[in-house]
Amino acid sequence: MSVLGKKWCVKNKESELPLLERLLRNRGLTEVGEVTRFLNPNREKDFHDPFLMDDMTKAVERITKAIEQKERIMIFGDYDVDGITGSAILFRALRTLGAQVSCRLPHRIEDGYGLRNKFIEEFKELGVGLIITVDNGISCADQVDFALSHGIETIISDHHTVPERLPNAVAILHPKLPKASYPCTELTGAGVALKLAQALLSALAPESELINDLFDLAAMGTIADMGELRGENRLIVKEGLQRMQHTRWPGLSRLKKYAGVSGVVNTEDIGFMICPRINAAGRIADPMHAFRLLIHDGQQSDRLAYNLDQLNQQRQTLMQQLFILADVQAATQTALPATVIWDKEFHGGIIGLIAARLCDKYQKPAIVMEQRKDILIGSCRSVAGVNIVEALAAVKHTLTAFGGHSAAAGFEVSKKNLNDFVAALSKVLRKTVRKAPTEFILDIDCELSHAEVADKTVEAIKTLQPFGVGNSAPLFLCRNITIIDPSTVGKEKKHLKFKSTINGLEVDVIGFKFGEFYKELRQGMTMDVVGQLEHNIWRGRKRLQLKLTDFALRN
Repeated sequence: MSVLGKKWCVKNKESELPLLERLLRNRGLTEVGEVTRFLNPNREKDFHDPFLMDDMTKAVERITKAIEQKERIMIFGDYDVDGITGSAILFRALRTLGAQVSCRLPHRIEDGYGLRNKFIEEFKELGVGLIITVDNGISCADQVDFALSHGIETIISDHHTVPERLPNAVAILHPKLPKASYPCTELTGAGVALKLAQALLSALAPESELINDLFDLAAMGTIADMGELRGENRLIVKEGLQRMQHTRWPGLSRLKKYAGVSGVVNTEDIGFMICPRINAAGRIADPMHAFRLLIHDGQQSDRLAYNLDQLNQQRQTLMQQLFILADVQAATQTALPATVIWDKEFHGGIIGLIAARLCDKYQKPAIVMEQRKDILIGSCRSVAGVNIVEALAAVKHTLTAFGGHSAAAGFEVSKKNLNDFVAALSKVLRKTVRKAPTEFILDIDCELSHAEVADKTVEAIKTLQPFGVGNSAPLFLCRNITIIDPSTVGKEKKHLKFKSTINGLEVDVIGFKFGEFYKELRQGMTMDVVGQLEHNIWRGRKRLQLKLTDFALRN
């Protein structure tokens, strides 16, 4: 029995095929041409002409006019990594082209998401003539009209859900517009900003090589915003990771130091080490701190990076404290179809993280709300088979606002409607959760024989990188592993570690957050393991390592 209670499903059982071919087939890649393009994305084929995007010509013409007439341009971004990196990309490109450009990012708590009339009034006072949104704006038709009434034009660059009513903007850059024909529909906000930068630089400074140095910023936004790593996104991330090793940007270089990232950089380094430090500014402070780090080339880079590292430590401490408080409430709701909790102590920058952890722990939708005077701000995370944004749509009569997608969403509800909202949502989710799969499936790429637990297998796996959404790191089943020297490791002893001899090789086995199972293990026991096979390099020494996702004891 799996210790996590999951049913293991091996996707490819064609053991006679080479390992790499099995992994490629699992990803729907069988034709020679598509396999070659997947394994070796290149600029010529995968970095598309930016003018294929609807309205790109209009956008470049309007920005060119603003530069020539020395009109003040305001970039309006978002407070998450995608919005911050996208804003930095566009700022660096426009500054290189001689534009009079500034940037404004909203404060998560004080301002909320998106363009608002108060910002437009602020921009009018500053003499702004053109707003360019990054990672937002597609749903801001009223605000764009308000800006026009104040003599300010707007260019929208966004990737979020397209509403029925589009803004009356000079140009709308969006890969998913109705009838759009842009080849990569899964660009994130930073990806769209990169395409605008590419178009501007090719039109106004064709000799510039700046575009090459913007890939690492775009890769960060793409990874953080869960962009599907196929096609152009895969190229952006692959090029970005290579650039990240020797980034041109001093602030990013210093942040890598504080994050402990060196040498070859992978998507896990970005997603778990770099991006949380960028995100910390937007979660518990001012996102402009992170923006300044990414556009600053002076001696203050180290101080800016240090400050972000400190903010991330504060965010981690706050998360630990608030999760304990949240879990006390959640533990009383185990019989309910979803976890629905709120508290005046909850922080708006942390509720999404709490919801994600509760969803994972209790394997059902989690809704966490922060109370602000007469309204509550909520963040939702859901499980497979339960579309949380559809559930919110079904009770929208109780809400002030909502949005999101199937797995994650957000909303606002007035305090007076809270009880009606909770009752209505519980009723909807009770029906939906009942229809959802009751068995939790763990998809496994294929079974590894003991002979395949080898260095050459790790090298084959590396050819599939970068890993992420749409191309997860391969999961393997390896049977009959003998436990040698089991122990718990880490500051709080939360992680499980032991050794095993497989095919004559000593292999490390590490299970992050599996420390609770240590008491069940004994020297010489055998188990079946599901996990990732990788190299662990410690003090210059390279060893094979299995990173646990699940396991089942055999005896």
